[in-house]
Amino acid sequence: MLRKPVVAGIYYQGNLLALRNQIKSLFKHSEGPGVEPSLSDKKLERSYGMILPHAGYMASGPVAAWGMVEAAKMGTPDTIVLLGPSHTGLGMPVSVWDDGDWETPFGSVAIDKDLARQFLKEYDYAEANYEAHTDEHSIEIHLPLLQYVFGRDIKILPIAMMDQRKKTAMEIGSVIRKLKEEKNILFIASTDLNHYEPEAETREKDEEVISHILEQNIERMYGSISEMDISMCGFGPVAAVLEGKMGQPEMLKHSTSGVMTGDYSHVVGYVSMIVK
Repeated sequence: MLRKPVVAGIYYQGNLLALRNQIKSLFKHSEGPGVEPSLSDKKLERSYGMILPHAGYMASGPVAAWGMVEAAKMGTPDTIVLLGPSHTGLGMPVSVWDDGDWETPFGSVAIDKDLARQFLKEYDYAEANYEAHTDEHSIEIHLPLLQYVFGRDIKILPIAMMDQRKKTAMEIGSVIRKLKEEKNILFIASTDLNHYEPEAETREKDEEVISHILEQNIERMYGSISEMDISMCGFGPVAAVLEGKMGQPEMLKHSTSGVMTGDYSHVVGYVSMIVK
């Protein structure tokens, strides 16, 4: 089954040339890394994780660009597993797109059907389901950036988490530990941080969450989100990637939509991190 893009022309430019120019500008942005990604000649030698934001490129793209620079250094993975939250409330608690291709203005990327089959076999709670992904942006938003770095000959496995309970995240993390031993995989946890509060409040809440991620303390991350009313939207994917035990999280960049747009009254926090 072919999934057509739903936020092309909205969250990012909708035609190939404009999109390429837009992505180039993200690396040169004042909040971006300042350098273009340089893809290693070597294939990825060991699985690792990333935590990346999923807002429109104008808002979070420069932060995501930091992750793309590091991903290029690591080399081309066998597969990219993308775990995103469900904003639509559609589909199943854990929904896997298990066949076909996903399309962007850069062309199509193939689903890793074998890995999808293995994930579904290892985790009975997950189901093959397309409805959860059809109008969801949290995974789609990463694909043009990944294509820009790695080209079109990549395979992906999209997993949407409507159920972000700690129990579910830990179970997915245990499956990740098995998958990462069989292929060299890039696991992406898609999340934005605190939403729609003034800059100072958002930075305080973001820093609380980030401190627990750096410590790999999933219990305290969930606790702080509840206690401090932190509106982080992809805490389940983040917890799953941390539970995958791929190494030490490292901060690449933290910023807010306020810095990008100049409106500091209702900002969203964004972070780019690597776990290797």
